[in-house]
Amino acid sequence: MKGQLRRQAQREKLARRVVLLTQEMDAGLQAWKLRQQKLEEERKQENVLKPKGISLSPLPHQ
Repeated sequence: MKGQLRRQAQREKLARRVVLLTQEMDAGLQAWKLRQQKLEEERKQENVLKPKGISLSPLPHQ
């Protein structure tokens, strides 16, 4: 009976660790996805077509 209780306690402890690690991984994955999404938005902003011609040339000083 003693061994059975010990094994049951070990299984419960392991199950708790698995749940905690799973939660940590889910949170980390969600944070990573959010970070990737922000980086993608920044990349899109950088790649937006920029105006050419007069709007870019500095005004001549007189």
